[in-house]
Amino acid sequence: MKFLCLPGAYGSADKFQIQLAPLVKELMSDDTAIFRFIDAPCEAVPPKGFADFFGNPPYYRFIEPDDKDTEETDVLSRIRDFPECDTAEDTMRELMKEGIASSVQSTDRAIQFLFDIMEKEGPFEGIIGYSEGATVAGTLLLHEQRRREKAGRTPQIKCAIFFAGWPPLDPVTYAMVLSDESDLMIDIHTCHIIGSLDPYVSGSLALYNTCDPDTAYIFDHGKGHTLPREKGVVKELGDVIRNMIAEVSS
Repeated sequence: MKFLCLPGAYGSADKFQIQLAPLVKELMSDDTAIFRFIDAPCEAVPPKGFADFFGNPPYYRFIEPDDKDTEETDVLSRIRDFPECDTAEDTMRELMKEGIASSVQSTDRAIQFLFDIMEKEGPFEGIIGYSEGATVAGTLLLHEQRRREKAGRTPQIKCAIFFAGWPPLDPVTYAMVLSDESDLMIDIHTCHIIGSLDPYVSGSLALYNTCDPDTAYIFDHGKGHTLPREKGVVKELGDVIRNMIAEVSS
């Protein structure tokens, strides 16, 4: 299965390939999957105090404020003070509740950027996203579903792997999709890799809640906002992904 791989904000294709290398090796060992890593389309600067976390440049992101002179209202600047509420959905509502800069134009460009790659290099049967890349991947899936409903176009992507993501954006309203206030649902097979120590784990759970519960796997590697690298954990995750691919292909 061919996967399109979307890095997190302030990452790059090269960095994501290094981060995901143990899982790539595991899934390529028996020809389960092949991978296409891409850079996000927007050059970026990490929030103050986070440059060391993201490593050396270049830095990229998929979605940016339409008005670039809005650092304080950029949603990614709020990771410094991530809220904690009773439910995952309440946490994401609190994060997004007011003062967030518009990113409608940027979101449209990001989705078209991905559709162009899929048209030129596809078909891609799977997609992998980490952090912002997971949010964008989920948003892309909703756009594919909408194109199927409106124009009868068969979606390329049959399954998705999300690492430490946040919920997708509604293709019509551009609002964050939350399961307790929207009927939108990602209807393909999904695998959600979360870390119970991730300070942003509510985002991952809110993303999981937007997916079909009958075809959504959840895998907790027990660490933070990172990708699993330990051999035993990677082997276990690889088997979960193989099972998902087998279900999709049957």
